[in-house]
Amino acid sequence: MEFPTEQEVLVRLNELIRKYPQAQLLVLSEYTFSEPIPEKILKWCQEKAKYLIVGGKEPVSGNFYNTAFVISPEGKIVFRQAKSVPIQFFKDGLPAPEQRVWDSPWGKIGICICYDLSYSKVTDKLVQLGAKALVVPTMDVADWGQRQHELHARIAPLRAAEYGVPVFRVASSGISQAIDQKGCVRATAPFLGEGAMLSTTLEIGAAGRRPLDRWLAPLATVATGLLIGFFFLRSFLTWITAKEGQARKATTEIR
Repeated sequence: MEFPTEQEVLVRLNELIRKYPQAQLLVLSEYTFSEPIPEKILKWCQEKAKYLIVGGKEPVSGNFYNTAFVISPEGKIVFRQAKSVPIQFFKDGLPAPEQRVWDSPWGKIGICICYDLSYSKVTDKLVQLGAKALVVPTMDVADWGQRQHELHARIAPLRAAEYGVPVFRVASSGISQAIDQKGCVRATAPFLGEGAMLSTTLEIGAAGRRPLDRWLAPLATVATGLLIGFFFLRSFLTWITAKEGQARKATTEIR
């Protein structure tokens, strides 16, 4: 859904549980609400006894945090995570003051919002905190076009494969994806899929692992720097030797 009304959200949620009555955890996109979570949504979760992750705004000091809220089957907000890297030059709120993982009934789940998934410093932190799965509420508006959505949809399979954790990504109008821990897309909902739904069994196993390149990259950078220094020094010494040779030759000729 893209910028839905409160009533539209309730209608879609009812359609969702009619289609997938066995679902225990429901997910809606980033910025589903342009305000804190309405009371009617909290009440709906209580009446239907469902967990819901949904995007909204958390006001703070004349600004806001772009936040994903977790609502429990008791109708309470039990966890929230703000966006760590707001989009530059957008009115996307303040950066999250901290990152945490949700200690869900099924295991620790990391929540990152849209653009956050493109930053390894964000996803690395969630994995370091013990995340066994990633849930990614996303705002990909229709006006950005199909090419942007296709490009953005390449990030989630990469993250799933490099950390070895499943990823569930729900986009407003973009390409939503359910991805297993090997990076294989198991379910998807299309670009411009107004009201489209997807479902998966989130196989939560061991905590994710940071890929080796997180450690090897700094070593490779140092090694590259040393090689550049070595070649520069060798070139400099060669140049000095050549200059000295030219000077000796000139002195010999003068004598």
